[in-house]
Amino acid sequence: MSREAANRLARIAEVARQRGVKPCQALFATFLAGLTEAGILNQATVNLLAKSAAPKLYEYLRALDYLPEPSGEPVRDLVELSRRLYEVFEIGGGFEYKTLGENVVEIGFGGDGCRYCPKGVGLAEIPWTACPFPRLYEQIVNLYGVKARLQPQKAENGSKRLVVRRSGKCWFRFEVG
Repeated sequence: MSREAANRLARIAEVARQRGVKPCQALFATFLAGLTEAGILNQATVNLLAKSAAPKLYEYLRALDYLPEPSGEPVRDLVELSRRLYEVFEIGGGFEYKTLGENVVEIGFGGDGCRYCPKGVGLAEIPWTACPFPRLYEQIVNLYGVKARLQPQKAENGSKRLVVRRSGKCWFRFEVG
């Protein structure tokens, strides 16, 4: 085995151990990575796929009793459902949220610990994001009965994005109501 191949395997093993990546998560991340590197997939396409998959996935989550009971408080329900989805999908990186005003919530997880990241786990060499979770969460939250919309945020380069990496996590913002 060449030194380059050995170094790549060592890097993969280190990422997998640090993040606790399971084979099914590596499969997902490497599929996303392969599609993005082939020029077939970008964040807009991932958003479309997530929006399309969300109703079916929501039915699975309901059928398998993974969803919490709604409290009737939209912001609280958004946070608790987001936390549950984070746990069910075993995303990694720790879950955080921040309330920004009465009806705006930021959800943060994954980032340096994400088990699905096409860049971090899939090793995609891409300058953009291809994260399915913001749009997937938005759709599932709305199917759950909480009216919420993703709000673009300013990235470090000044562009507007649905997912922004800060403090080792990926953050997305919802306006509730």
